[in-house]
Amino acid sequence: MRIIEKTKTFFYKEKGKAKARLLKLMLGAPFWIIVAALILIAFGAGRAIYLTDTRPDQYMAEVWQNGSETSFRHMTVYAGGIRTGGDTSPMICAEGGKSIRLADITEIRKSLQSSASSGSEGSGKNTTFREDKLRGWEDCYSSTVMAKVDAIKVREGREETTGSADVQLVAVGGNYKAFHPFRFMSGGFLPETPVDNYQIVINDVLAWKFYRSYDVTGNTLIINGQMFTIIGVVEEKNTKVAELAGEQTNRAFIYFAALEKLYDGGSNPSASGDSDDYGDYSTGSNTGNGYIDYAVQCYEAMLPELVKGVAVSDFKNAMPNYSLTNPQVYIVNNTGRFGVTRVFDTAFPLGETDRQRLGYEFPYWEIAAQMTEQRLLYDYIIIGVGILLIFIGGVMIGLKFRAKRAVKPEELDADEEEDVIETETKDLLLR
Repeated sequence: MRIIEKTKTFFYKEKGKAKARLLKLMLGAPFWIIVAALILIAFGAGRAIYLTDTRPDQYMAEVWQNGSETSFRHMTVYAGGIRTGGDTSPMICAEGGKSIRLADITEIRKSLQSSASSGSEGSGKNTTFREDKLRGWEDCYSSTVMAKVDAIKVREGREETTGSADVQLVAVGGNYKAFHPFRFMSGGFLPETPVDNYQIVINDVLAWKFYRSYDVTGNTLIINGQMFTIIGVVEEKNTKVAELAGEQTNRAFIYFAALEKLYDGGSNPSASGDSDDYGDYSTGSNTGNGYIDYAVQCYEAMLPELVKGVAVSDFKNAMPNYSLTNPQVYIVNNTGRFGVTRVFDTAFPLGETDRQRLGYEFPYWEIAAQMTEQRLLYDYIIIGVGILLIFIGGVMIGLKFRAKRAVKPEELDADEEEDVIETETKDLLLR
């Protein structure tokens, strides 16, 4: 019986000690500090991952680099222009070097091709060429305009308008799809080399508005009296940032040559389809000869980069009228854009980046990327606070262990040790 009683007493004491230690741990400030830190880090990191995953267009360099020994860098330039009739008139070139002309695209390509070719020779790699572009790098250009679009249907040999909407047209040239990955609800995107300048791709918002369906390829839309054939429907992103950036609006994609035809009335020879997408364009003028000098709002390039940073310099050097002291245009290095240091560089010094972006009309995808940067800044700060709290909690735990070493446990019997634990627990409760 005495053995049983002693065993029970022993277990009760050990159970009491365990409860006291657990209570002490739970009431200890370092424990709660570390718990709060882990919650902050998990929240900040989870939201950051979600935000970056919704902007795959900013990670296209990684897609290109997949399985290749060559690194790539995604560069973008945004230029200015004039809209003579508000957002329903296409952007035309402004004087003073603030705009990129179609004629500039050919010169930019030649400069980038020369840089890529010399870099390949230095690395001992062979290069092959396609028209005026080096195989292994790509580019595209675009501009936007608002327009009224009518959906028509032929009934008994007559055309009837079944719907009408204000739509943002994105006029594109080059390999636009290589920089803007889409999920297709039906059909596909505009081929890089036009088969028909009057093909059009619409987004799911417009498809549902006009047809209450996404399987609408082959249907006809009319813009400024010109008929376009729908060849694809793309899905827009359905996130809060996308909504605020204007992605969830009526949108359609057409060829840049079609944009010229719609608003130029055919005075620009490149709009007729007789010249290919890579041909030279005359500079022209906005007055006097009927030719409208349309501005390229956005130009993007995916460049091979054998030495880190060289592609950025090559891209800037290829831009007409660009200089570090007087940039005239706004250049974005998309690769690594959402990294911690890059996001903080955008935010600080305060107001510097905002001043650089003044005066530019950014397309929806760049607005969404800028909003993502702002939100990532808060998430990175939250993660940083969590890491700091873990450090503080660790220091506090270290100081407590150091203080306990002043009282040697082996100098206390079981009852005295339990009394010490209970006293410390009461002290913690009273604090």
